[in-house]
Amino acid sequence: MQGSTDFKNNPALLSRSPVLGAKGPLLAIAGILFVFIPGAYWMGGSRPELLEGFIVPWPALWAQILAAAGVLGLLLIPLAWVAASRTLDLLALFLAQNSLLLAGYFFLNATAWKIKGAGPGILETGSLVVLINVAGFAILFAVMGATYLLAVLSSARLSPLRAEPLEYDRLLIWFLRAAGGSVALVIALPMAISGTIPLLADDPVQARFAMVQSDAARALYHAGTAILPFITGGLILFVLRRPARMFGVDGWIAGAIVLIQILTSNRLPLAITLFATLTLFTLERKLPRLVLVAAFAGFLALFAGLSGFTAILRQDRSALEEGNPVAQSLEEAFLGDNLIDLRDAAWVFSEWDFQPLNGRTYLGGLAAMLPSGIFTLKKEWHLGLTGIRIVGWDPGEHFGLRITFFGESFLNFGPAGVVALAVVMGCLFGVLLRSLHLAAAKRPPCLHYNLKIVILMQMCLPLSNTSDAFTFWSMAAFLGLQWLAVDLPLRFCKTSALRPPYAPSRV
Repeated sequence: MQGSTDFKNNPALLSRSPVLGAKGPLLAIAGILFVFIPGAYWMGGSRPELLEGFIVPWPALWAQILAAAGVLGLLLIPLAWVAASRTLDLLALFLAQNSLLLAGYFFLNATAWKIKGAGPGILETGSLVVLINVAGFAILFAVMGATYLLAVLSSARLSPLRAEPLEYDRLLIWFLRAAGGSVALVIALPMAISGTIPLLADDPVQARFAMVQSDAARALYHAGTAILPFITGGLILFVLRRPARMFGVDGWIAGAIVLIQILTSNRLPLAITLFATLTLFTLERKLPRLVLVAAFAGFLALFAGLSGFTAILRQDRSALEEGNPVAQSLEEAFLGDNLIDLRDAAWVFSEWDFQPLNGRTYLGGLAAMLPSGIFTLKKEWHLGLTGIRIVGWDPGEHFGLRITFFGESFLNFGPAGVVALAVVMGCLFGVLLRSLHLAAAKRPPCLHYNLKIVILMQMCLPLSNTSDAFTFWSMAAFLGLQWLAVDLPLRFCKTSALRPPYAPSRV
């Protein structure tokens, strides 16, 4: 197997192989922004009403077929590349998670009626939500596959390291320790200021609102939750390299972060932590394919089960004493207010006047890092709160609605937006997945390099939901700090100065 210095020691091979980078995806994004979107406007492809004919009573047979095909595709296609590469990855797990959300169409008759007065509209519009998502994912997979294949055929390589992986990881562990201690304090701060612990409160939702009333504490908390998955995942990998670290500072910091985040009753950062840790682990250790398939399936079951279980903890803990808690958790996940992105998208579309937002929520995402006092339209252009206003709820009483992977693109640019987002995400996913597979083949592994690829993968996801755009800027800042703490000190290291053999147990 090729080591991390093969290209460095072979200048001829280095000159023939292009470096796998962001140039191609950035050109595709520029083409979408400056050519496709204006052209779509001129030709009328951005009008959402073009698809109004697909608003039909539930259950529509064609929508059921599309939903089933979408669920299977989102499960089997990522599983196929996981098994082929023998590497779990963040993108495969994220797309598989979307299969659970798309399956919500089959439970729509139960979940739609939980919103008073909205049931009929949700049931009629659910078929449209299925259509735009299945079509979007089909285009995404096609573009992603073409991008990945092009990278393979061109023999594109990763840029070589300037020092041995051991040197990078020796600096990385100290950076993660410092960042982890800071993040633990940051995510605990809102609870300390408000005097509330949402998970233990009688009304966890209201307690979470009370917890983030301070503008400064809320901004720090959101920044902390954006980067905690990668800090925690990195520290866990160092613990796995040397298990005795579990009882040292690394284990204590990782455990404290997870415990504090559980107490805030915000589950999403913990789910991303699980995604990131599984990805980093399989980049370092090749597991049998059957184990990976079992881990893939187990992750989905665990994700769905925990969604329901934590919802029961927040709403009625006594219900766990009645019947089978596993069955109750899964039932709550699909029939309660948990895996309901498709329902919420149908609700928003049923109340929408089908006038496109023309990029308003994307501009809001670009300005997500600015304080509301500086950018006064921040909450006005926030996707989640825009959805809340469309359905007539008070934005001050709800965190916002999630409207599926392609919901925002349709809300802004109609059918053209769905195509544009699918192409952009397909290009980004294809390049990053190829980068990840190349990194997985390197021996010895470099956790610092692998962690950067995983963070870049996660940074792509807010493009499908700009309600999470603040996480993009937080992760970008974290990558900058990681570069300053790890890459910069080794930047001028002579590539010919080889270090002692890499020993995972030492770092």
